[in-house]
Amino acid sequence: MSLRVTGRLVGTFVLLAFVCYGIGSALAGQFAGTTLVVLNSVMVAAIGVLVFRALRRPHPASAWTYLVARGAEAFLLTAGIVLLDRFGAGAADVAYQVAMLSLALGSLPFCLALRRRRWVPGWLAIWGFGGYALLATGAAAELMGAEVGLVLAIPGGLFEIVFGLLLLVRGFAPATVAHPGAPLGGAASAETDADRDSRASRAALAAGLGLLLMSALAGLANFGVVERMVSTDAAGTTTLALSHGQALVLAVVALCAVVCLDVLVAWALRAFFADTHRTVALLSAWCRTGYAVVFAVAITHLIAAAGLRRDAPATDRISPSVYAQISDFQEVWSLGLVLFGVHLLLVGWLAWRSPSAPTWVAVLVAIAGAGYLADSIGALVSAAYPIEVAAVTFAGEVVLMGWLLLFGARSRSHRRSGVDGAGARPAQLEAA
Repeated sequence: MSLRVTGRLVGTFVLLAFVCYGIGSALAGQFAGTTLVVLNSVMVAAIGVLVFRALRRPHPASAWTYLVARGAEAFLLTAGIVLLDRFGAGAADVAYQVAMLSLALGSLPFCLALRRRRWVPGWLAIWGFGGYALLATGAAAELMGAEVGLVLAIPGGLFEIVFGLLLLVRGFAPATVAHPGAPLGGAASAETDADRDSRASRAALAAGLGLLLMSALAGLANFGVVERMVSTDAAGTTTLALSHGQALVLAVVALCAVVCLDVLVAWALRAFFADTHRTVALLSAWCRTGYAVVFAVAITHLIAAAGLRRDAPATDRISPSVYAQISDFQEVWSLGLVLFGVHLLLVGWLAWRSPSAPTWVAVLVAIAGAGYLADSIGALVSAAYPIEVAAVTFAGEVVLMGWLLLFGARSRSHRRSGVDGAGARPAQLEAA
């Protein structure tokens, strides 16, 4: 599929999605409205896939970020309609604002890539960047309880209309065409090996940094907010001040970011271990992606709890309905950890087979996966399962994160040293 055709499809879906969500949200609560919102989500996901296919080679980081952000947006917009019927406007609004935050943050690197590739006029890419930055600001303000309305969303909305119309007419229009062909023979083979090493280094850094950020966000959200709420009974009083549910809303935002990072880390690890065993690496990526989907479903229960807190009078007491939703979140999350444990076992096997990873890293990662499996299956078999094996074995994840960061940093350092050394030789020979 050519860039022009891809661009025209993206423009068509952008405009149709804009119309579908506008009409669907106006008909909220009716079958037609729900259908239109779901159709909007399908087109939003299709936009992410099309842009990913177009940008994957020249700008892989922007492509992956945009794909995952659009996927999160599609899921949250559909979840918002479901939550509106079951839990009211508060939960639906939280889901909508988190979806807009995902869209805005994921679109910022996309606009920069558009400008660099010259697929649209430069002024339009700059307009889009500014519009999405304002949209992110407005969504964050709404989540924190400030009522800013649609003012900060207008520039981004107008950009999408102009952007969609432009793409519908001309598609993506690159200003330059890549030179066909490539050197053949030994030089091409050496260049391919260098490119493979470079991709492995970037994948290791991406996975390591993603794991580092995930650990911080998940720790703050789960142990700083959710666990402190669950530690009290449904009729008791929590020691955590949840004025207007803001702390719980922040936990939702953090955990949604963790879901997105889970997907990115899954496919970064797939890229890193692809040369070790392509099929197993792909299976491990899909296992973690499946876990991320289950985790996202679990987070909808937290969104419902946050919405119920918003709609209720400000109090430090946790209502039974809020407590029930938080308990459901933990139960669904526990089910997803089965897939996560399988993912870690597969990554451990890949690390064992990989010539790059030390054996002790592979063993610790596999033990971490076994720990998650034991806890998840034990909780399914018996509600009174007393042991938390993963509380000890999770150290394998920390070891993997540290080793990936070290591997990526060392690889980049070695490549730079090699380039500097190669550049110094001609000068030394000339001087001689």
